[in-house]
Amino acid sequence: MIVFVDGSVLPQNPGGVVGYGWIADTGDSGFGIAFEGGESATNNISEYTACASALIWVLSRNVHKPVTVTIKSDSELLVHQLNGEWRVKHANLKPIAAIVH
Repeated sequence: MIVFVDGSVLPQNPGGVVGYGWIADTGDSGFGIAFEGGESATNNISEYTACASALIWVLSRNVHKPVTVTIKSDSELLVHQLNGEWRVKHANLKPIAAIVH
């Protein structure tokens, strides 16, 4: 299964509204607003939120069977961290990165 994820923070980064979305090659999709404001409201958090939301959906529909998931993202940080090439250093990212990993 391939899942495309994306996130953004508007009108300013950091501190705006954290929005996210994902679409799977099955045609299913999800989107939402995670939270608003504060120093944790960053584009990187929004990208991880999109990924976490997608993975939660995948797990919820594949509880009793294994599935291979490929995450596609335009976030260089997310891709390198998911591939284990870069460490998660920022304290704000560590909790959601732990969910995704």
